[in-house]
This record gives sequence, structure tokens and C-alpha cells, in this order.
Amino acid sequence: MELVFISGWATSNNIWSKIGDFEIPVHYIDWNTVLKDDFRLPESCILTGWSLGGQLAMELSTRPEVKGIVLISSMSCIASGEHRPGIDPSKHQEIASMLNKSTEGYLRSFFRECGAGRNELPSLVKDSAAFSTEDLLYGLDVMFSKVTVPAPDILATVIHGTADRIIPFSLSEYIAEKLFEGKTSLLPVTEGGHLIPLTHPQVVTQEVKKLAQRINS
Repeated sequence: MELVFISGWATSNNIWSKIGDFEIPVHYIDWNTVLKDDFRLPESCILTGWSLGGQLAMELSTRPEVKGIVLISSMSCIASGEHRPGIDPSKHQEIASMLNKSTEGYLRSFFRECGAGRNELPSLVKDSAAFSTEDLLYGLDVMFSKVTVPAPDILATVIHGTADRIIPFSLSEYIAEKLFEGKTSLLPVTEGGHLIPLTHPQVVTQEVKKLAQRINS
């Protein structure tokens, strides 16, 4: 069993920099690499995805290599639907317009809204420069337009901050209650914002280890 971590929109693998040590091999994949299908999964692995990375992990959960998934601050689709919570679909074009006007300016305000403080903001903005505006717009389109569902019998853990201002907590409630039909646990991080891997790395580390133990037992 190996571990694969998928970063979220506009972030690099550094989003996992505070995650603890594991006794099994660990691999890191950037979100845009998954969208370009330019990656390989180990023969047997657990996928951990944050934000867009979680949406991608659900899509990949049907692959035979994937034995379990951990979803952090994630969603099936960020846009609201007839029976699905989310944010106003019109935000898609609004954000795209701001990205085209000033990519760095928008991302700086985005990371602040995520809850990035004085210490985290410079590195997040610096890392985001690795992604082209075209990449960012494509990722944005996936978040708003693609509806993903997990493999029906996949073992999973869902983690979400109750004070997330980017992806509402209700989107993880929807995943746990509707997509998994209550067969998986939802772990609320009280007053947690969107940057759970940076603000609560011990929670992520603990839950990934727990899922690995469940799968190996």
C-alpha cells in the first residue's frame, strides 16, 4: 500500500508540507497533472485530495489501484444544483473574468479568503505562479462544470472545516450523506477554514493513517 496526495486548485505539492511522516511510500501529484492525465498511480494506493484534489480523487476512485480515499475541504461539484448544495454557478464567469484581468491579484485575494495569514500568503502566491492562467481557467471549469461521484464501495474519510469560506461545509455533508449514503464518516474541523492541510496537518495525518490501517486489517 502506498499514499498519493493530490493538491488543490492553484496550489503545489507544498500544501502538504506540514503533513506528518508515514511508514509507507508517499507520492505527491499536482492537480493540473491529473487534469492533463500526465501521471501514474502505484499498484495499490490511498488517494488523499484537498479541494479540487478531492474532487479528482473521487473521479479516480473507480480505478483498481485505488483502495481508499480521503477527501479534505472538497466537493462533488462546487456549483449548486437542483438537489445539490454549492455556490452560485454565476460565480464561475465572475472568477474567470478576474483571473484574466490580473491572475496574481485574484490569487492573492483568493488565498486570503482561504484563511492564509502573513506567514502562509507569500509562499502560496509564489507557488501559484507555476500554473498558467490557462491551467487555472481549466481547473476552474472542472470545479464548476464536472459532477464527480465516488466508486460505490470505496472506503473513504471526509474532512471539512466548519468555517470554510471557499467550499461550504454543506458540500462535504452532501458527499457523506448522499453520495456515500451515510456509510462513511464526516469529520468536522470546528472553526477550521479552507487550508486544513496547513492549519490542521495532524488531523490529516491521523485520518490517513487510520484509513490505511482499516484497509490493511
